[in-house]
Amino acid sequence: MLDITQLYASCLGGVILILFLYRVSKLFYQPNSASFRRGRQISPSLARAFIRKLSFFFLKHIVYPRLFRRRSRLWVLLQTIYWAGTLTCNFIFTHSLGIIGTRAGNIAIANLVPLLLAGRLNLAADLLGIPIRSYLQFHGTFGTMTMLQAALHSAIAIRERGWDPQEPVQFYGVLAASAISLSVVLLLIRKWIYELFLKSHYWIAVLILISLWRHAYLQRAFARLYLIIGSSVFGLSTLLHWVLLFYRNITSARFGSRACVRRKHSGAAELVIPVNRPFVARAGMTIYIWMPGVSALSFLQSHPFTITWWETDDEGRAKSLSLLIQKRNGFTRRLLDHNATEFLAWIDGPYNESLNLGQYQRVLMVASGNGIVAQIPYIRELLNLSPDVERTIFVAWELDDAAQLDWVYPWMDKLLAKDKGNYILRFGLYMPGEVTNNSPPQPWNSQHQRIWKLHGRINPWEVVSQDFWKGKGIGLVTVSAHDNILSDIRKVVQSEMEDIVDFVELPFQPAGDRQVRKLQKSPPSNNV
Repeated sequence: MLDITQLYASCLGGVILILFLYRVSKLFYQPNSASFRRGRQISPSLARAFIRKLSFFFLKHIVYPRLFRRRSRLWVLLQTIYWAGTLTCNFIFTHSLGIIGTRAGNIAIANLVPLLLAGRLNLAADLLGIPIRSYLQFHGTFGTMTMLQAALHSAIAIRERGWDPQEPVQFYGVLAASAISLSVVLLLIRKWIYELFLKSHYWIAVLILISLWRHAYLQRAFARLYLIIGSSVFGLSTLLHWVLLFYRNITSARFGSRACVRRKHSGAAELVIPVNRPFVARAGMTIYIWMPGVSALSFLQSHPFTITWWETDDEGRAKSLSLLIQKRNGFTRRLLDHNATEFLAWIDGPYNESLNLGQYQRVLMVASGNGIVAQIPYIRELLNLSPDVERTIFVAWELDDAAQLDWVYPWMDKLLAKDKGNYILRFGLYMPGEVTNNSPPQPWNSQHQRIWKLHGRINPWEVVSQDFWKGKGIGLVTVSAHDNILSDIRKVVQSEMEDIVDFVELPFQPAGDRQVRKLQKSPPSNNV
């Protein structure tokens, strides 16, 4: 019969296994857009109508509302179940302090295993088929639980057996506890030592794994099985990561790529990276780039960027990638200040699961600042879909600086050129620093009045307009914007929705608070 901690570990492992198997199943079955749309729109049976109503209730009242800043009711519910279940396993049917301590140790190791799914967290999120933001939240939860359970186990063990760090069992236990404590300290100061934190976090995890193995092995504890599973998964995922990395970058003719830096106005650049082994690029994909020639220590670093644009070969695969890089601190500053225009580069990725856009007929995209770079690939993918489906796309973009418009001119022109026939794409450019909100909107710099210039900030209640709610078919709202805009748009969608509307926070969100400069007139682009 299973011990209660074994049952607890089985439940954790079962959830992870189900997510992984579901992710694998999606690789073999991809419903086409038409069948997916029929499945969500048509309700030939009472069961399907009930599921649609249930989905609407779940989104409106559980997923979209926020309780603690950016934490949804669903997140709070899952956290409550997890913490309540764990604490129950800690103390139910216990009759001594020693049993509580033993359970705490086993639970700590059981929670450590999900932390070892992959060295690259994006890879772990992709293997489970969940957004990286959600994975990071639960990674933090499992890490916190591991730390608290390890502290409880250590305190009870010292109370029951005394303090003797020279004894092997205690020595390895103290070593593991010290490594966990060091990881927490680095976590608190990671803002100032981010690159060091990433590298040390990985090797500290390896040290914890080895120390706990010796600690459990010397006691012949059942938790050794958890460590075997965790180390096996960690080893296989690490091997997979390195195989994919070498496959993506090394061919018989090339060792990496030669990335080209095309500098733009006001501290930005387009980084163009040829792809040695072309792949099918999708909206929302992220890559890590390794460029050892940027600085003395850059060979130790890799940095994530959203794929903004790509050029394709005859088979529709990406043969080069374009990334928009804004000058900030650290790597981006050193790259843009460097005199060279070409660098050796390796690509790690792509990561992030794509969104099935074919099911949507009315799409609203909201961006602020450089958040537009995350929306551009989704616009491109929507325009590439079948023209037989009636569809509308409105992009509301609040600029922080007029130079940001210069950064994306070429891509906007290409998107407008793709939009032929029905002219389904519209841009609303919000200029907060230019004139008062009372100024009327003006058509700007495009044929068929597809770009409108609006003065003032985005008003969420006006952006999510009646035209959007009255539109036919399934609705989608994607947001890559500053926190206040993101929060307000979510509130409007949650408050006004009367049918299923999918609200998606894109993987890339602009950093920090918005700082709007005085907007000046921009040079015109090519009229399309």
